[in-house]
Amino acid sequence: MLKRLEGKVAFITGAAGGQGRAAAIVFAREGAKVAAVDVDAQGVDETIRLVKEAGGEAIAIHCDVSNEEQVKAAIAKTVEAFGKLNILYNNAGIAHRNIFITVEELDVEEWEKIQNVNLKGTYLVCKHGIPELVRAGGGSIINTASTAALINSPGGPSYSATKGAIISLTRHLAATYAKKGIRVNALAPGYVKTPMTKAMEEVFPDLDRVASEATPLGRGADPEEIANVALFLASDESSFVTGAVIVADGGLTIV
Repeated sequence: MLKRLEGKVAFITGAAGGQGRAAAIVFAREGAKVAAVDVDAQGVDETIRLVKEAGGEAIAIHCDVSNEEQVKAAIAKTVEAFGKLNILYNNAGIAHRNIFITVEELDVEEWEKIQNVNLKGTYLVCKHGIPELVRAGGGSIINTASTAALINSPGGPSYSATKGAIISLTRHLAATYAKKGIRVNALAPGYVKTPMTKAMEEVFPDLDRVASEATPLGRGADPEEIANVALFLASDESSFVTGAVIVADGGLTIV
């Protein structure tokens, strides 16, 4: 291992499974101390077990990213445990299980729930995490967008709206905090085989086949493949990359 994150502290949301769990393991293997953050306490505890099994150092934080007081407490707990904060990975996100739901069919409550987790959660982590990155002398923020922000793909209107907004927020933050040594980028995955997409198969059983056939590489990504892209953005190897949208979609958006 190159230990590309040696000496760094990473705050990863949505770390109870899927891309977040994979990132926690990958970042820890590369030398980062990791705060694994999720509303699913049992799932995030399992992530910590896997990180430690791989020889990494991490703490579990039970947190609803749409709740400001919980986010503030989670950031404070991370700094208390590790002394600083260098990386924010806003990975937490939800979508409607019916990926073909229309704006007419979507309840207001469901619209707001997705907005609160995906967009408000990203805002709150940045709001309370950025001051700690400034104190540490700079850092990297990775916000999770999606190909749903770039093309007309299934996911539902609220999900797509949040992902487009995250790209705009990313560009704003990148311009605002560049002189403070903070880089901010958006990671836009295509179809990734995670617990979230697995749950969608209960509504649309052909999801894996259809999504794989629509992807030029002919398959969905494993969470570790997305985590490796996040690792690049978190590391000093991407030191001249900010305000970018890094697409990791197996070619989905080129066809």
